[in-house]
Amino acid sequence: MIRFLRNFFLTLFFLVAGIVILVYLYFQMQKPVYSGTQEISDLDSSVVTYFDKFGVPHIYGKNEEDVFRVLGYIHAKERLFQMDMIRRVSAGRLSEIFGSKTLEADKFFRMLGINRRADESAKAFMQNTNVPWKKDVLAYIAGVNQYIEKRRKRFEFLLLGIPKEKFTVKDIYLIVDYMSYNFQMGIKTDPLMSRIGKKWGQKYLNDLGIKGTVTEFDTTTNYNTDSLLTYMDDILPVKIWSGSNSWAVSAERSKSGKTLFENDTHVGVQQPAVWYEAHLECPGFGFYGSFLAGFPFPALGHSRVHAWGLTILENDDLDFFAEHVNPADTTQVLINGIWENLKYHTEIIKVKDSVDIIMQCRSTSHGPICSDVLPEFKALTKSPVSLCWTFLKFPDNLPEVTYNMSHANSIVEFRDAVSMISAPGLNVVYADIHDNIAWYSAAKFVKRRTGINSNTLLDGSGVDDWLGFYDFKENPRAENPSRGVVLSANNPPSDDSTHYFPGYYLPADRYIRINQFFHSKKVFDLRDMQLMNTDGVNVLAAQQAQIMLKKMPGVAKLKSQIHERAAEILDHWNGSHNLTDIAPVIYYKLLYHVLHDAFADEIGEKDFDALLKTHAQKSSQKSFLLNDSSVWWDNINSKHIRENETKIISDAFDRTITELIEQFGPNPEKWLWKKVHTLEIEHLVGKQKPFDNFFNIGPYPDYGGIETLNNQSFDLNKNGVYKVNLAPALRRTLDFADPENAYSVSPSGQSGNFMSRYYHDQTRMYINGSVRKEMMNKKEIETNSNSKLTFVPLK
Repeated sequence: MIRFLRNFFLTLFFLVAGIVILVYLYFQMQKPVYSGTQEISDLDSSVVTYFDKFGVPHIYGKNEEDVFRVLGYIHAKERLFQMDMIRRVSAGRLSEIFGSKTLEADKFFRMLGINRRADESAKAFMQNTNVPWKKDVLAYIAGVNQYIEKRRKRFEFLLLGIPKEKFTVKDIYLIVDYMSYNFQMGIKTDPLMSRIGKKWGQKYLNDLGIKGTVTEFDTTTNYNTDSLLTYMDDILPVKIWSGSNSWAVSAERSKSGKTLFENDTHVGVQQPAVWYEAHLECPGFGFYGSFLAGFPFPALGHSRVHAWGLTILENDDLDFFAEHVNPADTTQVLINGIWENLKYHTEIIKVKDSVDIIMQCRSTSHGPICSDVLPEFKALTKSPVSLCWTFLKFPDNLPEVTYNMSHANSIVEFRDAVSMISAPGLNVVYADIHDNIAWYSAAKFVKRRTGINSNTLLDGSGVDDWLGFYDFKENPRAENPSRGVVLSANNPPSDDSTHYFPGYYLPADRYIRINQFFHSKKVFDLRDMQLMNTDGVNVLAAQQAQIMLKKMPGVAKLKSQIHERAAEILDHWNGSHNLTDIAPVIYYKLLYHVLHDAFADEIGEKDFDALLKTHAQKSSQKSFLLNDSSVWWDNINSKHIRENETKIISDAFDRTITELIEQFGPNPEKWLWKKVHTLEIEHLVGKQKPFDNFFNIGPYPDYGGIETLNNQSFDLNKNGVYKVNLAPALRRTLDFADPENAYSVSPSGQSGNFMSRYYHDQTRMYINGSVRKEMMNKKEIETNSNSKLTFVPLK
């Protein structure tokens, strides 16, 4: 018996050891290769790639097609899973691998028509491929596909059962089109504002900053419904974009005597990182850029002569229309007095754990009918609702635009490239070595009739139809302004323009803070730029704390010493969000309770959660808190008492203190920001245990907060624990006195392969506010290179 047990345990030991060794060897084979020689086909000559200490490839070739072919190969090597996820989201193909749980998201994207639009864009692309930008696109795709053909399946692909599938021109458009959807706040906002306006009237919308006349239409009585749009972010494997900072400083205000540039893009926290950095060099072209996974041209970056950055413009270029159906023929709707036939097409969605779904999509001249897939419209109208979006009205030219931006040799050429943008709306901040700085609002701004409330459901009969678009020359802009600074922080565009451009702009928190810095002194350097984009102070938050304190005079003293101390901490708060600060812990919980008690009784819990995810809620906070007569202050559930702001805020403050005592104990000095505010960078695979231990990064205590320049944002909630869900996806600074050495940092790292040494090697730097070089000097690159990978033509 003993011998049997000994043999059994020896066998079990060797079996387990064998499995461990096999798993170890498998994962070792998953590591990316950064040195040696690699053969790929169709190269004209050898291409040398140096990987620096942070895994950034510096690609040197004899022509552009060669360097873009190698970029495609390397991009796939580091980010193939991310590339595949983005194209699947946009095409409405998630259910092929995730099953029924993503079906509603697939239906939504099929309804939008991005998949069909990408097909049309690819067909137009192939009509004439003998132009430089198209040659580079095809070379990039060829490089991606050579990696797919030659390499073993990555762990994520095996785990989820994702088959090998080549990249195509269509996928390039799917990827950039998903970026356009990400920027669209109107999709979330308008249905919610329509429900509020229809049930409670315009006076309730006025206090949210939503002005105009609510259109009358047939309605239902069910105002509380699930909202796919509100919770789409939780379904999708790739996070949304929402915000950003960028500014440029003139040579006259720069210590170096040359222009300064900064950009930090704010994106939903995710791993792999949004941006992949690469430096491309060949005769006639040298560029260091930040690339979207699966897209060949940089969305932002710099050459030796110019640089640009982006923030989301959030202009209102999307409306929903309640259509008038012909009672004698339900296949027709009324448009300008004429019965127009609906257009139909069929979509087939393959579902991993079910039968294929055959989906019939309808559309009008306004756009696709979205009420067939979006439950939120059931609370608004019995009529079909169509979605009218500028992005769907113009050909997709973003690949050509980004190519032209990266190849521009002057501010005139760059402006011409920017003028081609229709949607998504972007703020483009520019600087160059010739001492030019500029800001452009790049979009097709919609013309609407005066007085229309474009944030609510509109009449589809034609009375509310768009009147056209403004020409780019009428767009707000600034070129070499006398103040010596251009900046954007998702604030409303403003210049000498006589036109009104409605939008879903963010509040002025970051814009005000940036201006405070630029009013504080005359000249600046790179270190000043870096201190600014890591700043954790929100001045408006401190002002709002003061407003709430003044609305409850004497309450803190009457309750307890703990209440009094908490009020004192808020009273002395300057808006800082350092790890050892106490005030933000109190402030955000108090703010949540105030907003909840004011709004939730009218709109319900689901729509209150939806409201917290809109920019309208952020933008209207201060004016609402100052408005003593707001209709929202009264609790409609109280039959005999009419509440006012004093009672609401006083009760909310008392509840805040009670909950914080339960959460942290009775000593306010221990209510520290680092205990409640954390950054965890989550991978799609890391959503499931035990894979979180391998794929996720963190959590780490994190400074910064909502709408600070270091925008470590989160959703307000009752629990008082704040997991960052939106943050700078990079921080870039550049002084054109030394254009070959910009500075940057990523929240995680270059590689999307969790076995790579570049998977999360920048996270500590990012949290600490440090940066590293974006090198373009070849000698410096060779000296500081970690490895060298040479690509040679296939024999």
